[in-house]
Amino acid sequence: MFVPEGRPTPNNDVGIKYNVKQRPFPEEVDKIPLVKADVSIPDLDDIVSRELEIQHDKLRTLMTKQIEYENSLERRSDEILKSKPFPDPQTDCKPPPPSQEFQTARLFLSQFGFLSLEALKEPNNSRLPPHLIGLDTSLPGFFDDISYLDLLPCRPFDTVFIFYVRAGQKSSSEILRNVESSATVQPHFMEFLLSLGWSVDVGCHPGWTGHLDTSWSLNSCSDTNDIQQAEAGTPEDTGGSVFNGERKVLYYADALSEIAFVVPSLTESSEQSSVHSDSTVEADTNTDLMPGILRQHNLTLELFPNHSENLESAKKLSPFVRTKRSSTGKPYPQLGPETKVFVVWVERFDDIENFPLSDLLAETSTGLEASLSNSTSCRSVLLEKEVPLIFIHPLKTGLFRIRVHGAVGKFGMVIPLVDGMVVSRRALGFLVRETVINVCRRKRLESDLYNPPHVRRKHKITEIVQRYRNKQLEPEFYTSLFHEAGDGKPHL
Repeated sequence: MFVPEGRPTPNNDVGIKYNVKQRPFPEEVDKIPLVKADVSIPDLDDIVSRELEIQHDKLRTLMTKQIEYENSLERRSDEILKSKPFPDPQTDCKPPPPSQEFQTARLFLSQFGFLSLEALKEPNNSRLPPHLIGLDTSLPGFFDDISYLDLLPCRPFDTVFIFYVRAGQKSSSEILRNVESSATVQPHFMEFLLSLGWSVDVGCHPGWTGHLDTSWSLNSCSDTNDIQQAEAGTPEDTGGSVFNGERKVLYYADALSEIAFVVPSLTESSEQSSVHSDSTVEADTNTDLMPGILRQHNLTLELFPNHSENLESAKKLSPFVRTKRSSTGKPYPQLGPETKVFVVWVERFDDIENFPLSDLLAETSTGLEASLSNSTSCRSVLLEKEVPLIFIHPLKTGLFRIRVHGAVGKFGMVIPLVDGMVVSRRALGFLVRETVINVCRRKRLESDLYNPPHVRRKHKITEIVQRYRNKQLEPEFYTSLFHEAGDGKPHL
């Protein structure tokens, strides 16, 4: 809201005031000698009679009283003016109130020079539309297409999942439980996390948050008071679990890309998932001992009949797996290949060979999973080969040893981090972030079906123009632009 600025305080020190007697003619006029023509007109005293002198005395008396009265009024007005506060609301000159209702589109078009007759004309010998086009918002599906356009990002986005592996750990539940307290992680690990990006609230962040359902929109899933209470209840000595993507994530962005760093943690649904998976394995073992008659499958056209059931159960058990639809039930647009990178902090270098990648993949979801047309087992093997892994092992010398898996594509290895490199603590976060950006960029370049975000947005804008373009004459266009749609009054 625009607020006018206040008036400055008056300065009474106006300098020296000089009393100057005003003259009708300059002093040089009195020095000019008179001629006979000057005395041709007699003075008033020479022609005044007794009667005229009485009238002149009355007129002189009235003039004297009038002068005294005017002087008294002037002195009184000066006293009243001095007694009033400054500025006087009755005499103060105030600017008109700023307009609170204005059309932003008109202001934008005017400042960018689109409000001209040339902007509405189509270029000669060209298939390109004019610079300024009117759209018909009354056609069905217009606002759905605009919402679809808003879901298309303007920059490539990537997701990095960070894990902490203590010495001798092999199960996913133990690894996810490490980040619950700062006592179970090394201090350099927390320093490394904060060097990757800045902390953002998922519900108030307009960029990429690590999952499709909470990205590029201001979510109203929780109230501000609820967020404050949750932050107050969260212990300050967490080992990174506060950035698990539910309320907070680590975020980094520049002009060309944006990254969300997520630290998955163990939740109640994860524990139920691990227990349910163990019981399922035991049940399958007991089922193998049963006769083959009890294990007959239903007739189906699918190559793997249990594929859809396994997919639904995996969605229910995993805490991060969500459906690929928005809160309103509308499907999201195809956003290209999924770019997911794992960064693993290992206390013992030998534990790299025992890292449970397949188990932790079920706990990491971005909402961009490809269509599961093949079997679940084949898809899991394919994912394990596609996910790049960056292992970080702290040495006793204060340096960090790097081990890279799966970051080699058809164009060679990715830099700046390479397998076997040793880096310092100061450069660790920056080098890991740059390597992640290059890995994800290389993965998108290797995909034959990938289109950059600006190309997808351009195609969608072209489609909207062709579908909803409202061809009007120039007078009709400017009439609809400068008049309100409701009552037809001019919009000032």
